Amino acid sequence: MRHLVKQAYTSTAPHDKWLVPLLIGIPVIIIGAAVAIGMLSGSTWVLVYSLVLAIPMGLLAAMYTLTRRFERNAYIQMEGQPGASVAIAQSIRRGWKFEEQPMSVDPRGRGVVFYGVGKGGVVLLAEGGNAARKQVEASTRRINKLVPGVPVDTIYVGAAEGQVQLKKLNSTIKKRKKVLNKHQRGQVEARLRAIGGQKLPIPKGVDPMRARPDRKSMRGR
Repeated sequence: MRHLVKQAYTSTAPHDKWLVPLLIGIPVIIIGAAVAIGMLSGSTWVLVYSLVLAIPMGLLAAMYTLTRRFERNAYIQMEGQPGASVAIAQSIRRGWKFEEQPMSVDPRGRGVVFYGVGKGGVVLLAEGGNAARKQVEASTRRINKLVPGVPVDTIYVGAAEGQVQLKKLNSTIKKRKKVLNKHQRGQVEARLRAIGGQKLPIPKGVDPMRARPDRKSMRGR
């Protein structure tokens, strides 16, 4: 647990000026409120009981804040890196599977399309904005030929208007209406895997989904 906390703090603190004030201030406020309640009650037992509850609550709140700030910082560092979208999407543990190799790459290297299969059908993750549109259209046609009738949705990943930011990517994917069961997903995956992918040297960068501290451990569970 100490290692996880240290890892999150050392990677976040240099880029987040509010981290230290929040980690100190939040527990102080919670414990201070407990002391005030105990003093106002005039009962020693109430004061002790309030502190017994407030101290772990303050520490838990600080750990939650650290985890959230760590994730936010990691998303910022990954923004714009090739392959960041699929690295994030692969953290969805149930109902979706995203292939690491891209389905299509713009010859000039400015656009790239990854794909995933899940309960909502097929989702294409397009990086590079308009540069990836031709790759999206070509990939959609190929998929429709191999698995006709299966919905194919495209998510353009980025910070521009009409695009989905990395921090909102997984929630956007999960909103897809269920159209495939587990068996059907397996069949679609097998057919699409036959397409093969294009090799693309993708710098791993910082992956918050693979490097994030374990929340259960940080909560002491």
